[in-house]
Amino acid sequence: MADELVQDWDDEAEYHAAVGRSWLVIVVALVCVGVVIGVALVGAVGVFGVSEVLSIISG
Repeated sequence: MADELVQDWDDEAEYHAAVGRSWLVIVVALVCVGVVIGVALVGAVGVFGVSEVLSIISG
């Protein structure tokens, strides 16, 4: 099974293209997480107000 995953990567261009696609997926995932956190923070500020959110974050 491991041999099937390696896929005969003798050409460096194919390997680097795969690594580039992997980084692209990671960046897209991080942007999505950031958007979700931002939306949650904006929603919390809208519901509780800025002072309440800052007091919750600061402990």
